[in-house]
Amino acid sequence: MRKLKTIILSLLFLALIAACSKEPRGTQPTIKIGETAPQFSLELIDGKTVSLDTFKGKPLVLINMASWCPCSHDSAPVFKEVYEIYHPKGVEFLMLGIQDSKKKFEKFVKKKEFKFPAGFDKRDVISKTYGVSAPPTTFFINSDGLVVSAFYGKIIEKERLSAWIDEIVPKEE
Repeated sequence: MRKLKTIILSLLFLALIAACSKEPRGTQPTIKIGETAPQFSLELIDGKTVSLDTFKGKPLVLINMASWCPCSHDSAPVFKEVYEIYHPKGVEFLMLGIQDSKKKFEKFVKKKEFKFPAGFDKRDVISKTYGVSAPPTTFFINSDGLVVSAFYGKIIEKERLSAWIDEIVPKEE
């Protein structure tokens, strides 16, 4: 019986790793690049509520993560580092907890000490609207509210994340 439990746990672990690998197949979000980002409303961990309109006129990095996902954990440091660079330039960041329990997601956010707002996507309503199949999935939305790019998978290279964010930062004239 113990051997069976070990095998089952091993298979579950492998499934988790496969669910959020660096180069997944067939799991890109279904929202189309160039489309207007769908509206949403989200209660943040601190009790405040935000919507897409909260970020109107500002570029937004919309991050979908889960406490159980190893790739979300791997991506956390680079998002924190890049936030420190781009938030002073007017780029907003927002994290959604998806496919998770509210309690576990909130614990994940506190443990990782994210400085940007985060909220739990109850019943994954927002992530489904955006066509997200699994965490981590990130959307880059420009100040006009258009989805400029989207990526499913862990992001551990600062340069890669910065390049996507640079696409949504308004050009100085």
